[in-house]
Amino acid sequence: MKKVPFLRLRPVVLSLIVMTFLAAAWLPTGTFLPGERTNKPQLFLDLDGSVPSQTAEDILFDVQQRIESRHEWRMVEAAAPYAWHLQVRIEEGEQLQILGVLTSPQVDERRTAQEQRFKIQGPYDAVGALPEQFVKVLIDLVENAEKHSASL
Repeated sequence: MKKVPFLRLRPVVLSLIVMTFLAAAWLPTGTFLPGERTNKPQLFLDLDGSVPSQTAEDILFDVQQRIESRHEWRMVEAAAPYAWHLQVRIEEGEQLQILGVLTSPQVDERRTAQEQRFKIQGPYDAVGALPEQFVKVLIDLVENAEKHSASL
């Protein structure tokens, strides 16, 4: 009996066909909105560009770097309804203040976006600790809101 070369390759061909179908089923179909493509919170960072001094500019840069280095979040380039929106502003006076306005994503048309304002302040001697505290408060606010929305 003569062996047909195709019969020897049949298991390989069948496994390639199955792997192709599995890959096609795994790939996204394009029906998801950008906010639905990940489970990670997405954040748009809006820094106030009118800083009064070099110290304030350094603090804004430190806050930006700390936020962008968080691997639990995805940074978005432009404000979008599916992303958190954070506005950061520095005020100088007797004490240094980092002011933040955090707006939650708009999940659907029925629920409006929630806005939370928070402030970290301290003496000029504590400039290094203020951005760290600011980001800790931000993390707590976002994580608590995400847990709360997931339980609804």
